[in-house]
Amino acid sequence: MAAQVMRADGVTVLTGARARQVSYDGSEFTVRLEGSEQLLNAERLLMATGRETDPTPPAVDSVGLDPAAGAVPPDARMRAGDGLWAVGDITGRGAFTHVSMYQAEIAVRDIPAQPEPAADYRAPPRVTFTDPQIGAVGLTERQAPEQALCVRTSVVTVASSTRGWIHGPGNEGFIKLVEDADRGVLIGATTAGPVGGEVLYGLNVAIHAEVPVDRLQHMIYTSPAFHRTIEAALGALCSTAPRPCPRAHNARGGAP
Repeated sequence: MAAQVMRADGVTVLTGARARQVSYDGSEFTVRLEGSEQLLNAERLLMATGRETDPTPPAVDSVGLDPAAGAVPPDARMRAGDGLWAVGDITGRGAFTHVSMYQAEIAVRDIPAQPEPAADYRAPPRVTFTDPQIGAVGLTERQAPEQALCVRTSVVTVASSTRGWIHGPGNEGFIKLVEDADRGVLIGATTAGPVGGEVLYGLNVAIHAEVPVDRLQHMIYTSPAFHRTIEAALGALCSTAPRPCPRAHNARGGAP
C-alpha cells in the first residue's frame, strides 16, 4: 500500500532489490543493483540498517545477567532479577513506545508490590505513521498457519465504504481480517488508510478479548465513520470458506 501511494506521487519504488555496489565520487552516489546493470544516482544516500538492543551500558553483568544476550527478558511483572526491573526495547518485545509504556506501568505497580495483572502480549499492536497510516495487531495471514491454525481471511478497501467515498482523494487503504476458523475469533488484523492507526483500536480490543466474530458482525457501527469498513470486512469474512488446515495437511504426511 505504501509503495502504491508513493508511486502515485511520482516516487520510484523498487521492492525486493538488493544493492551490489555503492560508490561516491565526491558529489554523487551511485548504486549498482544485484542482477541488473541499472545504475541509481543521487546526491544523498540514506541507509536504514535496523536497530538492536545493547545491554552493556547498564552493566547488567554486575547483577548476574549476560551482557552478550542482546536482550534482558523479564518475567510477566517486568522483574529481571532481585530488585531489578526491565522495560522497553531492552526486553526484546518490539521497539514500540506503547509497549514500553505498558511495561513501565506494570513495573511501577510491582515495585511497591501493588496487585496488578501480569503482562499479556496476545494482541501487540504496531503502527507505521506513513500516509496512509498502516497498522496491524495480532498474527498475520502468513504467521497463523505456522502455528497450525485454520484461518479465514477477508480484505475490504476503505474507498468502498461510505466514509471512504466522502473522504475522496487520499482514501487509499484497506482492512484485512484473519480469523481462527476453529474458534470463531479474530487473531489478526491489518489496517491501512487515512486513520489506519485509530481504526486499529477496535480490532485490538476484539482480538485481545477474543470477542466472537458473530458478535462483532452484529454490533452497531457508527456511520459515516471509517470503522464501518470493519463491519464490511466482517461480512466478507463470514462469507469466505476457511483455508486448508495445516493440521490436516500434516496428517497426510505433507510438509507444514
